[in-house]
Amino acid sequence: MAKKKNTGQRDYATVEILKSKCDEYFRMCDEGGVLYGEAGLALYLNVTITTLRRWYDGTRCPDFKDTAQMAYLRIQNQIETDPRYQEKGMVTRGIFLNKQPRFGGYQDKVEAKQDISVNVNFGKGMDDSDFK
Repeated sequence: MAKKKNTGQRDYATVEILKSKCDEYFRMCDEGGVLYGEAGLALYLNVTITTLRRWYDGTRCPDFKDTAQMAYLRIQNQIETDPRYQEKGMVTRGIFLNKQPRFGGYQDKVEAKQDISVNVNFGKGMDDSDFK
């Protein structure tokens, strides 16, 4: 993909146009039996993954944040529910995708924090002079 010139213009003029284009992508995937994906969505929208992630984070075009997050949720929902992810060879892919921050950010293990407290008992023969 050729790099776009930065003209100050947004890739999509309104949230509604972006939402409509995202819906087109998901409809095209459904009709073609294709699994959704971040790269596929970015290519369909003709933007980089960096741009898509910035929309998701709200650091670029903050008004696109909800639309981008809903698109990612739709991808995540498919990862979690589509039976194709239960087929041989796809389980690992589904697990890996679910570990990605925008697709759930799940972890393999629970990292427990441990608080340690120490109780010191001094002998009977100690008094304040021992601490000076």
